[in-house]
Amino acid sequence: MSVFAVSKVRTNGEGYVTAVFWGVVDTKSNRWVSPEVEAPVVEVLDAIHNGDQVVALFPATHGHLPERQFVVMEHAGGQMSIALDGPPTPAREIQDMDQLGL
Repeated sequence: MSVFAVSKVRTNGEGYVTAVFWGVVDTKSNRWVSPEVEAPVVEVLDAIHNGDQVVALFPATHGHLPERQFVVMEHAGGQMSIALDGPPTPAREIQDMDQLGL
């Protein structure tokens, strides 16, 4: 099982994540194992379905901190996407993450 960290997201007009900027991290050394790359949300869905952990990195004074985990969610109409696990947390929601440019 790998651990992926997402540092940026791109959302659509409805606020759903469509792409991420992510990479594999070593949780013991707190270092990137691979360079971050832009990926469509379907790759995140595949990683979660394969048992990998995907965490959100939020801006902090000295870089980014992993604070919440992504989970699979289903929209009305059956479309799959990702959401942050747990109850809403002030300043720690998808819209609070760094955003990918268009």
